[in-house]
Amino acid sequence: MRLRVWKKTYDEAVDVQRRHEDRILAQPGVTGVSTVLRDGVPVLEVSVDPDAEVPELLRVAELDGVPLRVERRRYEPH
Repeated sequence: MRLRVWKKTYDEAVDVQRRHEDRILAQPGVTGVSTVLRDGVPVLEVSVDPDAEVPELLRVAELDGVPLRVERRRYEPH
């Protein structure tokens, strides 16, 4: 098993989010997208309605070198 080392900074991850945000949000069931830190690593976190199927576009481990995590929940703004 190979250990993946992520090298994107938080700001670079936000840039990736901005490039893909409109396309991600246009997917059925997607309710939100954000850049978060998980264990010090920037991650694109996409919220998908628990009653919806995860869109094919989001069935990947990363987008442009940034890890992608799908959360099965309704988006709730803070």
